Amino acid sequence: MKVTILGSGTAVPVPDRFPAGVLVVTEGERNQVVAVDLGPGVLRRIAQAGYGADRVDAVLFTHYHTDHTADLAALLFALRNPALAQRPTLRLIGHAGLAELLDHLTAAWPWLRPRGYSLEVEEIGPGGFTLDTLRVDAVPIRHTAQSLAYRLTDARGASVAISGDADVCEGLADVARGVDLFVCEAAFPDGNYTEGHLTPSLAGAAASEAGATRLCLTHFYPECSGHDLLAQAAQTFDGDVVLAEDLLTFDLGTSTRG
Repeated sequence: MKVTILGSGTAVPVPDRFPAGVLVVTEGERNQVVAVDLGPGVLRRIAQAGYGADRVDAVLFTHYHTDHTADLAALLFALRNPALAQRPTLRLIGHAGLAELLDHLTAAWPWLRPRGYSLEVEEIGPGGFTLDTLRVDAVPIRHTAQSLAYRLTDARGASVAISGDADVCEGLADVARGVDLFVCEAAFPDGNYTEGHLTPSLAGAAASEAGATRLCLTHFYPECSGHDLLAQAAQTFDGDVVLAEDLLTFDLGTSTRG
C-alpha cells in the first residue's frame, strides 16, 4: 500500500499546501486507486502523483465541507472527456448527504453527469465494507453530523487511518487502533485550540491511545507557522511523528517525497 498526501492545508489559501486529500494505492495485478477527500486543486496533485483522473476507482468523503469536496466537480467534468470514456465504474462513498450534494452540483452544472462510464453513489453509516482487495472501516468522528474517519487495510495487512477534520472523541482511537500510519489533522498549535479541530498534542494523545505506529499530522492552518508541532505531538506520543507536506508519500512504513 502506498499513501500520498495530496493536500496538507485548509480552506485558507497558502502557496505550498492544497486543501484536504489523501491517495491510497494498493499493490497487485491492477493497482487500486482510492482518494479520501477531494479538496480544491488536489486533482492536479493526483496527476503529479502519477495517476490520471480515469485511474481513480473510488472516492471516500470524510465530510462535505468545501475544502474536502470542491474537486469532485472537477473530477466529474474531467471524466466527460471522450478520451477517458469506458473507464471502470467510479464509486463515490460517504455519509448521508452525498447524493444531495451531487444533485445540487449537477443541477448547477448539468455537464457533470456521467457520460461513457458508470457512477455509483453510496451513502454509508459506521461499519465495514470492501473495495476490491481493500477492507474499509468507517467510524463516526466529532466535527459535523456527517463526519466519518476511515481505516483502510490491504490484503497484506498494511493499514492506514485517516481522521478527516476532527475534535477529541472516542472514534479517533477506534479508527486508528494498531495502524501502521495514522493521518490525523492538527489544524492549530497547542494553546490555540479551536472547536471542531485538534492540536498536535491532542492528535498525539489519540495516536498513543490507539497504539498507532506512525503519526502524520496534517490540515495545517496558517496559525501553525512558526510553532514546533513535532515537539508538541511528542509530549503525548512517543512513536514516529511526521509533518505532512503535499505529495509526501508513505510506502511500507517508509516516507519519501514524491
